[in-house]
Amino acid sequence: MTQSSFEERYKKRLASTLKWRRYSFTLMIVMFGLLFLILVQNDPDTKLALLLFWCLALFVGAIPIFLSMRRSKSVVFWVRRFHRGENSRIEQQFLEGAVNPWGKIVTLADSNIHSASGSRSVIWIAAVMGAAMVVADATGLVSPSTMWTTLGLMGVMLWSWIRKGQIGLKSDDWMKRIAKFNQTRSIFASGISGVVLSCPRENDRWREVIESLAPVVDAAVTSVPEHTEQTEWELEILKAALGPDKLIVLTAGGNPPIAALEGLQVIEVPKAGNWWHNYRVSYFGPAWKKATETVLKAIESNRPGTRGSE
Repeated sequence: MTQSSFEERYKKRLASTLKWRRYSFTLMIVMFGLLFLILVQNDPDTKLALLLFWCLALFVGAIPIFLSMRRSKSVVFWVRRFHRGENSRIEQQFLEGAVNPWGKIVTLADSNIHSASGSRSVIWIAAVMGAAMVVADATGLVSPSTMWTTLGLMGVMLWSWIRKGQIGLKSDDWMKRIAKFNQTRSIFASGISGVVLSCPRENDRWREVIESLAPVVDAAVTSVPEHTEQTEWELEILKAALGPDKLIVLTAGGNPPIAALEGLQVIEVPKAGNWWHNYRVSYFGPAWKKATETVLKAIESNRPGTRGSE
């Protein structure tokens, strides 16, 4: 069977993802507008009927999105120097935003990164939505049963997303967990924006994890210029398995890549600001768009020894 060329794969996947992104934004705006109109209704019976219809419309409208999420997602591996403080958290959020349209980012846990940033942010989203439901109940916009049912469903979803944002590899069956994660790459099998692998600190299991992931991930990212002997070893393993076209350099403040990383694709992390600035640049704007396209090009590039038909 003839392989499609890199350019064909890249254009096809980019167009498909942009289409689903536009659909998702349109659905979100329409549903929020309808919800506001329903909540300002004065007649309780009419409001309840419209709320039921709204829930049904939201469920039907989200079905295409859920079906697209169940498709196989790409996995991008992020290697970095550990214990870098808040710098790691900022890079993680931006990188997850760049990878999210195409799949999930996976990295190893350290003292600053314990779970995916998307899994952490869902806590704040749930808190705001929960407070809104309580206020709606207090003002008579929704009934107590509706409030408690909604809060219960939110609690279940919150627990699920947080749990899936981290995979513990301390037990003897850690290889089975890695294999399961790789085989089931849909959003339902991992965190909202990525997965953090928690390895024991008392041994070199992290090396075994790198060696087992290198042949199966779709691309890899490394942070510069803070390289150590450990990250250099990781980079060599990933280079051998993926080739230079699938490796990306993550840099900030205009720091040039070290000599060992020259010629690789580069993603520039924007300067950090307040929480809204960090969120906006991680999921919208020119920097985000350029980063997502760079990630997709690395994902769709060919591995060493393979070549698509031109």
